Amino acid sequence: MLRESSQQTGALDNLNLQGTVNPEADTGVPHGNLLTAFAEAAVQQTDALPGLGEQIVAELGVQELVDAAGVVANFQRMVRIADGCGIPLDEFTKDATDDCREELGLHEYASAANTA
Repeated sequence: MLRESSQQTGALDNLNLQGTVNPEADTGVPHGNLLTAFAEAAVQQTDALPGLGEQIVAELGVQELVDAAGVVANFQRMVRIADGCGIPLDEFTKDATDDCREELGLHEYASAANTA
């Protein structure tokens, strides 16, 4: 999904996918550090979440906070469903993303056991 949306906007060449596993990495996304901090706070349910939401509104606007919250919620939903069902990657996706998953260390995640 991320790869597809990035290609549609023409932004793929400017993205640093290390930001998906390293919150300190510069993703190349405008306001990426703020959005990453918001996503991390939402997933981990930390006390920083309200302040980060206020910061997003102040810097980006209300609609961008709504969009960011929607993206976090959608990814949480998809990951929980896939992990709960033990859905493995299909062969095409597995082959197409193996190098990227290796580089990001995703083979070490517990859910990687779902894909042989």
